[in-house]
Amino acid sequence: MTLEQLFYLAQIVASVGVIASLGFIAVQIRANTAALQRSEHNSTMAQWTVIRMAIAQNRDIAELMTAGLHGELPLDAADQLRLEQVLAENAWAAYHIWDRTQRGIFPRGTFELTGGALLRGLLGTARGGSLVAQRETNGLHPGRRRNARQGHCSVSQSRAD
Repeated sequence: MTLEQLFYLAQIVASVGVIASLGFIAVQIRANTAALQRSEHNSTMAQWTVIRMAIAQNRDIAELMTAGLHGELPLDAADQLRLEQVLAENAWAAYHIWDRTQRGIFPRGTFELTGGALLRGLLGTARGGSLVAQRETNGLHPGRRRNARQGHCSVSQSRAD
């Protein structure tokens, strides 16, 4: 075997090694992406678990949520604030599901089946709807949407100023 043939053989072996390395890297990136997506899912579920456990373990909060949202319970300023905070936490957790669904981290339809359905139920109650209307009146317009690609928020102007 000549020196030139050895050189060509070494180039072929090196090329095969580079291709094998790229294949290994692709497998590792895929596995890492799956692990990151699982971590995002676990983080979102941890947020929801805190809310669910607060309601499940504290009868006062559960009563505030059920009777308070349906207008069956008169609310003083402190209870109104508590109810608003629980709703805000639900909305924030639902937003995270929406955002991660928009970014492709969660499968399509995840938001509609989970956070969106729960939020729609909460905001469809007597007090839930009035809280949204109150926020809209105070300038916190629900037309706010996040542009995930550009990384910033914009507010749609649906009313004349």
